[in-house]
Amino acid sequence: MKRLNILLLSIATALLFSCKTEPDSKAIRQEVLNIHDKLMIDGEKVVKNKMKLDRLLVSDQIKLTQDSVLQKQKINDLIIRLNAADEKMMDWMHFFKDDFKGKTEQEDLDYYKSEMVKIRAVEDSYIKITRESDSLINVYQVK
Repeated sequence: MKRLNILLLSIATALLFSCKTEPDSKAIRQEVLNIHDKLMIDGEKVVKNKMKLDRLLVSDQIKLTQDSVLQKQKINDLIIRLNAADEKMMDWMHFFKDDFKGKTEQEDLDYYKSEMVKIRAVEDSYIKITRESDSLINVYQVK
């Protein structure tokens, strides 16, 4: 009985390790597109935060003091970075080839893996700048 259990365990282990574990290009492509779809929604937040900060700059909410000059510069810098994050997304979308067809499955896989790296970088910049701008918007209670 022990030998049978060991044999069955050995066969199960061999089958487990013989299965293909790396995703194919279609799966990675779909994940890239899913991230893109999420970022389209996040992009709306980026644009709204930029508009709120623009309104804050022209409002009288920031009183004219030495500190206010620094604060306005910080707001301007955030606006520039929000624009840069949005441009990064636009550039990625412009150059992304949804219908990429390489000569081999490996070329397709390599292409979509490289696009995954690029879209993750866009995602990281969106997350970072959104958090920073949300924080400042909350401090000034901009609606």
